[in-house]
This record gives sequence, structure tokens and C-alpha cells, in this order.
Amino acid sequence: MAERRTRRPSLWSRVRPTQPAIPWHTIVGASVAGALTIAVLGLGGDLVGTPILIAAFGSSCVLVFLLPDAPLSKPINVVGGHLLSALCGLAVHAVLPTAWWSLGLAVGIAMAVMAAARVVHPPAGGTPIAIMLAHEGWGYLLTPVLAGALVLSACALAYRFLLRRLERRPGAPAPRG
Repeated sequence: MAERRTRRPSLWSRVRPTQPAIPWHTIVGASVAGALTIAVLGLGGDLVGTPILIAAFGSSCVLVFLLPDAPLSKPINVVGGHLLSALCGLAVHAVLPTAWWSLGLAVGIAMAVMAAARVVHPPAGGTPIAIMLAHEGWGYLLTPVLAGALVLSACALAYRFLLRRLERRPGAPAPRG
């Protein structure tokens, strides 16, 4: 019998995007919401005189606004993930020097704690790194981490509420699947 030759998949077929396309109205709305949320966090910090914005909140905006129905985008995941990760970063920083291996250890511990608490939020993995590299103290837990995560979650909830109202309008684009 002749041997059947199977065709190897091309490199492009192995690396091309496989996630479903996101409708343009969703991309625009989510991008505006993310930009406004980061601006609110920045302005809020200026108004109260203490920062409530950290870099990891940019990644959180990608999740909560572009994928608002994903389990990792729920407010409990955003707040709990950042809070627990910050605790891990602060604890590791309190007992170990800041080095490549302690940064990795802090992120690994944060991942385990988030998973055990069932509040995994991938952007929160950057929180311990920011804490340790900037040599932050325990006050960082409340501001900017907790305060910022709460504001971000409130903005995300407001966005979801607005989306639901707009989707019920006559002539509105079809709801996201």
C-alpha cells in the first residue's frame, strides 16, 4: 500500500490569530472606556494628592473592557487579584532583597495565592514586580492598589451597565456572543 503523505501545516497556520474577531463598535467603545478609566485614575490621584494608578491597571483595562464577560474580568478578580498580589509582593520584599530570583518568587507566590483564592487576574501578576522594583511600603496596598482597583472596577461596572442599556435600544447592534 502506498503511504499517505500528510501535509505539514505552514508556519503561518500555526501562528496566525485564532481568537474570534471583535466587532468594531466593541473595539471603539472598549478603547474609549479604557482610556477614560486610566484618565480618571490619573486625575483622581492628582485630586486626592496620592497616586491611585499603577501600570498593571492598563492591562486590567484590556480585560475588563474588551472581554467584560470573561471570568477573569469580574470585579472580585480585579480587586482580589491585585490586592493579593500586592500582599505577596510586599511580604517577599519585606524579607528578601530585590533580585531577579525574588521577583520571580513573588510573582509565583502571587499566582498560587490568586489561584487558591479563585480570584485569578493575569494583569495582577505585574503588581509584585512594581512593588519590589520601586521599594514600596505597606501603604501601597491601600493606595494605589486597593483604591485604584476599586475605581477601575466601578468604571467597568458602569461600562457594562451602559452596554446593557444600549443593547436594549431599538436598532442597536447585536449583543456580543
